[in-house]
Amino acid sequence: MGRMTCPRILIVSLPICNIILKALKPDRKPYPKELKTYGDHLRKKRLDLNLSQPQVSKIISVTTDTITNWELNKAEPTISQIPKIISFLGYTPTLNENAIKNYRIQKGISQAELAKILQIDPTTLSRIENDRGERMSRKVRTKLDYLFMNLLMQNNVTEKE
Repeated sequence: MGRMTCPRILIVSLPICNIILKALKPDRKPYPKELKTYGDHLRKKRLDLNLSQPQVSKIISVTTDTITNWELNKAEPTISQIPKIISFLGYTPTLNENAIKNYRIQKGISQAELAKILQIDPTTLSRIENDRGERMSRKVRTKLDYLFMNLLMQNNVTEKE
């Protein structure tokens, strides 16, 4: 006797329902909750200006992947890139409390370069930036005071213009 085959049962699909779902699409590019990094500041400014990452990358002269990594806080900009970011933002974000480090970063100057300008040891500058410069010599204190006086005078001149 031969094998008996089962006839396949045909399954009819259900008719398509005429339901229309109405909802807003989720915001795929949310604003950063807190502005803690240069990437957060860039993302906020970019979204405010309704620019794409490739557009911003051309303005700042970096790759689109670089902008993406900054905005996702996977990487930080180098000292040489920060002045371009500040120029794009139109303001200087304050990311740390140390005024000397802020000044150095805004100007795109490395620790070694600023130490050379101030004629102090780079290790001394590093200690000062990390708030471990409590035993600062009078000579170093005078140089830092001079730096801040010039900084204040520059800020006053730009505010009057």
